Amino acid sequence: MKTSQLIALLVAIAIAVGSLIAVVKSRPNLSDDAIEFQTESFTAAGKPLVTSASLLAVGDNLIHKNIYEQAKARSSDGGYDFLPVYENVSSLIAAADIAVINQETMMAESYPVSTYPTFNTPTVMASQLSQLGFDVLTIANNHMLDKESFGLIETLDLINSTEGLTSAGAFHSKDEYTQIKTVTVNDISFAFLAFTEHTNGITIPEEKESFVVYLNELDDVKTQVEYAETIADVVVVSMHAGTEGSNKVNDVQRNFAQKVVNWGADIVIGTHPHTLQPVEYVTNTEGKEVPVMYSLGNFVSAQSERHLLVGGMANVTFTKNHVTGEVTVSKPQLDIAVTHYGAGYSGVKIYRLADYTSQLAAAHAKSNMSLDYIYDHIRSVIGDEYLIDEYKSK
Repeated sequence: MKTSQLIALLVAIAIAVGSLIAVVKSRPNLSDDAIEFQTESFTAAGKPLVTSASLLAVGDNLIHKNIYEQAKARSSDGGYDFLPVYENVSSLIAAADIAVINQETMMAESYPVSTYPTFNTPTVMASQLSQLGFDVLTIANNHMLDKESFGLIETLDLINSTEGLTSAGAFHSKDEYTQIKTVTVNDISFAFLAFTEHTNGITIPEEKESFVVYLNELDDVKTQVEYAETIADVVVVSMHAGTEGSNKVNDVQRNFAQKVVNWGADIVIGTHPHTLQPVEYVTNTEGKEVPVMYSLGNFVSAQSERHLLVGGMANVTFTKNHVTGEVTVSKPQLDIAVTHYGAGYSGVKIYRLADYTSQLAAAHAKSNMSLDYIYDHIRSVIGDEYLIDEYKSK
């Protein structure tokens, strides 16, 4: 290198160092960590090294006659307006990066609306759930064959043709078992799978049996979970199982949760008992601890027992390191939804427990509903560890 070039290089280095010193002096509160963040917090492609995505999971959307008749009465155009039922919790749904709900009742256009024991919900429910901010509707549940195979496929197609919605838990054929759709938020991809313990004894023709995957069809379950792990950062498994009306977890739930966790599930969301059940961590064969919410209970219903009117809204955050590929899962934190109604199941509406007053509880058609009961119930079933701070024992 020529002397003149060496001198020029030294001058350039001196200017650069001087400029850096000047910047640090002009920002005396800028720590060494902050300087490191400025230079190392983005990948070569300009993307953040670490991103997060929040998931909101709620339980059963169980649409009884009272609920859809009230929705019809509210509509001015002869349709159905379900939105007021959810308006008190709509901001929580909209705030989540991904919101998932178990659509307990089918939405089949070719059949009239109906209630228990074989449900069929107005099809507008799909678009209104999307409008609220839900992203994923699971339909693997004991009522998925209430309108037999044709009603199930109509519901599946309705969900997947509704802007913003993705379905989980039903298929057109076995070919779709490994055609799992993913949802990507903040560069984190999610695969959603859903399985049911039974379909209330309703069967379908042999050539259509592939429409549904039951919990005991372990080869098919394993195939889907292991495949999902290869195409997504996060595998979310919904399990529709357990004893209805019971706060106790049974062996079917525990055994299935352990299997899917061993096969690659990153979180398990339970529905079906219609009431809250405990949250636990299950350890897989590699020592990884995976959160399992055995039952989130009802999100909304017109059931009559008070413990069936208190459901969980689980908040979980997933964080991915885009250098190592590692995804961490936060501890589930449950907000609580209370289904309120007056005499004759009038005015069915969900309230967030934090907004549910003693005056509302006193006006509930269930004469024994009270804030003391609700708090005692959720703390005895869930425990402080998995409740949001507002509900923890003082």
